[in-house]
Order: sequence, then C-alpha cells, then structure tokens
Amino acid sequence: MGRGFRQIMQESPGYFHIGLKYFGYKFFNKKSPIYGSADIINVCNLHCTHCYWWLNRKENEELTVEQWKKIIDEKFKKKHIFIVTLVGGEPTMRMDVIKLFVKEFPKRACVVSNGTFPLEKIKNLYFYWISIDGTQQVHDSIRGKGAYEKTKKNIMDYIEKNGENAWKDIWISMTINSQNYKTVNDVIEEWQPIVNKIGFQFHTPFTKGDPLWLPFGPERTKVVDNIIAMRAKYPDSVINPVKQLELMKKNWGGKGTTPVDCPTWAILSVDHMGREKMPCCIGSAEKSSMKPICEECGLGCYSVLVANGMKG
Repeated sequence: MGRGFRQIMQESPGYFHIGLKYFGYKFFNKKSPIYGSADIINVCNLHCTHCYWWLNRKENEELTVEQWKKIIDEKFKKKHIFIVTLVGGEPTMRMDVIKLFVKEFPKRACVVSNGTFPLEKIKNLYFYWISIDGTQQVHDSIRGKGAYEKTKKNIMDYIEKNGENAWKDIWISMTINSQNYKTVNDVIEEWQPIVNKIGFQFHTPFTKGDPLWLPFGPERTKVVDNIIAMRAKYPDSVINPVKQLELMKKNWGGKGTTPVDCPTWAILSVDHMGREKMPCCIGSAEKSSMKPICEECGLGCYSVLVANGMKG
C-alpha cells in the first residue's frame, strides 16, 4: 500500500519469492513463510487486561542489536520474508532494534505500539500500528488511566511535526472484546479523518470462559455486520476485507488449541530471544507456556490469509 513504481522495482526480488511460494503452496502444498513477526523486547510500560503477552513473560531477557542482526540474516532473510511486524512488550522502547529492522527491510517493517511514548519519524518505516481500544473511558479502563490522552497527543504531535503526508504513517488497530465492542463506530468516526487506516480483530482467549472474549452468536454477528457497513461508508479507512470479517462470526481457525485451517506456517514468528513461537504469533517458544484457543481465535493476520484462500 502506498508503494510507487520505484519502490516496487526495488522490491521485485521479494515479489518473485512471494510468487514462488504461492505457486509452491497452490500446486505442491509446499508451505513456506511469507511474513514475519518479532517480539523485539520483553518489557512494556502498560499492563493491558486483554494482552496475551503477560501470560508468557520472562524477566530481564534482551538481545543486542548484533544478535538481532544475526536473527534477521539466519531466519527472516534466509527464508525470504517480505514484511516484518515488530511487536513487544512495547517495541518503541527498543528504537535501536526498530531502526535495524527498517534498515534491513526498508518500507517493509511496521511497528505495533501502544503510542504512549513520542513517535519518532523513521525514514523507510512502513507504518506504525497504534492500538486504540475504544473511546477514552473504555480505552483507559483496559490500558490504564491517562493512556488514551498520551496516545492521542503523540499521534497528533507526529502528524503536525512531520509534514503533510505524515498521517499516512499512522494506522489504528482495535482489538474488539466484551468491554469495547459497542464503541467500534465511535473509534471509526473519531479516527478516520485523522489517520491512514483502521483495522479490527477480536480478542483471542487463552482460557475457556475468558470474560473479555466476545462469544460467537447474535451480538458478535451484529458487531461484524456493523463493521462491514462502516467499511462501505469509509472504504479508504477500514482496511479489513469483507471475506475476512465474515470469518469472525464463527470458528475459522482450529480445534481446541490446535490450528486446523489457520495458516500458522505463513508467518514466521520469533520471541524476544529469537526463538520461533508456536503455534502462532501469540504463542510461545516454550512448550510449558499457555496456548491460545484456536477455535475461538479472532486474530486479523491469519484470518485475512484464510479469506484469501490460504489454509493450514
């Protein structure tokens, strides 16, 4: 998105490898990762009630820039990963690692952030995914008092300070749960005039009976249908394809904690120590850690692949 002719030509080897991988999958069922995800830090300044990360956290473990360079070369580049999403913890607490990934993947590295720290303009960064969990009151009930005000100020400051096209660098991500599902329209109406894109996914539980999970049924279906209607109203803002949104009405991914239709193979995910996470990007490299419930998954990154014909 937003790629000019020159950028496309520079990335032509990447598109070639994507074509080879897609051909291999379609005709020979050969499964090779296309995208990457890296938890570049194991620390966060917030403790969000819905966040999976705290479930598998280990203290005081961090890699150097040199170690991350080795992981980039041996894992991501060796497997011809095209786009990498940088996650945490809070990744903007490791700007040195972010800048390394951007250097190695120009215009192909994006950052998922809570936005509570000032956002730095980084040449060749693809974009910032900023997490917004509803209106100010609801967002703060999930992320902590004052979080919404900090995040909005940092977004507005970034746009005001970095030129007329700076708004294109900011995308909003909302994870829908039982506390915030009634605020979807408010989020779209508030943010669509300000930022580039708005994307939605649903909270994925790690335990049965998770109070934050919005169960499959009439209420959830109504939420999905509403997003589809808002997408028709704001087609340049709401990024989720209709086919993907329709999947969110029911189980599309797996059975219990086992992926079935979910193409977990398509995203190479590593934790803060560079170890590959299983079964997916919100899983863990440690076998003893808790696993997401695949049959109740609401993740956007995998469901959009299923919607486009890729399965596990």
